[in-house]
Amino acid sequence: MNHRRMGWARLTVLGTILGAIALASCRDPRTSDGTPPPATPATPAAPASPDVPISRQPVTCNTTNYFAEVLWENNQPLMSFLQKPNLNNLSRAPGVTVTSNPDGSTTYGYQGEAIFYARVFPDGTCFVQSLTSSGQLLVEESGRIAEFTPAPPPPAPTPVPPVTVAPEEPNQDNLSMTCNGTVQDRVDFTAFYTREAGFSRVEFRPRTSTNVLTSSLSYVGKNAAGESIWKGNVAQMADTTLVHLSPFPAKPGDQVSVSYDGQWGRATCQ
Repeated sequence: MNHRRMGWARLTVLGTILGAIALASCRDPRTSDGTPPPATPATPAAPASPDVPISRQPVTCNTTNYFAEVLWENNQPLMSFLQKPNLNNLSRAPGVTVTSNPDGSTTYGYQGEAIFYARVFPDGTCFVQSLTSSGQLLVEESGRIAEFTPAPPPPAPTPVPPVTVAPEEPNQDNLSMTCNGTVQDRVDFTAFYTREAGFSRVEFRPRTSTNVLTSSLSYVGKNAAGESIWKGNVAQMADTTLVHLSPFPAKPGDQVSVSYDGQWGRATCQ
């Protein structure tokens, strides 16, 4: 009789142990209030296998002291990790790993000088982690997925039209000069210089004609020697060029070189 009672007692104890094991194996890994429990430092997340669908919707995890956000640009995830109120530990960092877990949650991870994780669950809960590069846990907080509201794009810059400054030959006084010369002993010319316009025009007088051909000049810049260059044309047919043969402001006694229809002459200004 005593042996039979001892057998029933052993069966009762064994049944209690097996029942406890079965209950533990079915328990949700999160706490009874629906938030994830404190976890040991996460190991670097491996990319999900190609056959596991990954949501490319923006995700934000909002906790008491931290805010983690994952955005997608050009089909690539970017991660931000903010310590409230405004200490930005990570800002739109690329190279984020995405892992789909068997319980339906998704883990987003970034590893640089520090390691950051955000894990989101189907029921709207989430938690964030921050670790040192050696794996020491620095931060872990539970929270909830916040509704994502994308920030408005920055306003487009207002185009500013470029400031156009007409080039001008230096002339600091009331100087007015004429420069008389000849091109290849067949065309006489006079170049005119005034304070307001610099070398503004050249008059050409072919020796075989009584006509006076006028070319208005425009300042186009300086050559490698620092000499000012002016260009124009005669009746839209013959090109003209004047070079002030000095890098300094014009003064009496300076020389100019003048071309007419591809041929050159020289004059001294008075």
